[in-house]
Amino acid sequence: MWKMKKNNPGMTTSITPTRHFFTDRKITRLGIISCVTAGLLIGCAHIRKLTYPADFVYLEDKQVTGKMLLMSSYMRQIDEILLEDSTVSSAQQERIVNLLSSIDATVDSLGAGNVRTNHLLIDDHIDEFKTEVLVALRDARSDPPNYYALGRLSGGCVACHKYREY
Repeated sequence: MWKMKKNNPGMTTSITPTRHFFTDRKITRLGIISCVTAGLLIGCAHIRKLTYPADFVYLEDKQVTGKMLLMSSYMRQIDEILLEDSTVSSAQQERIVNLLSSIDATVDSLGAGNVRTNHLLIDDHIDEFKTEVLVALRDARSDPPNYYALGRLSGGCVACHKYREY
């Protein structure tokens, strides 16, 4: 739309354009596009449930990183307990067993067993790691406790992550 504008009564008139960027039609289209986009983003989790097999677990990268850091923290706490004294008290033994149980639960949440995930490397090695955790847990509960399997467990972490950069 063009609008006539007089700057001064004694001068000639000039024409200045005025535009409306958003017309009613554009606003309607923008609203529809926004709703569809929001629906798609919200619906992705529901779509995954329909498109992946029932035994498939979708793990987001931040979930995997968080759980790996949690297990690393548990392993460091166990190392600190074992490095404190040459003998381990019953309270320390109980703390080690609790930490190993927490590692076991975290491994389960990463898809141990007959579960497939979107992380193929985890799928390939999680059951071996689960077995090592269970052996370490059994040996830590024994009387007298044996912590050799803990060393193997820690070595398994290092072996798998030696090529990864964080």
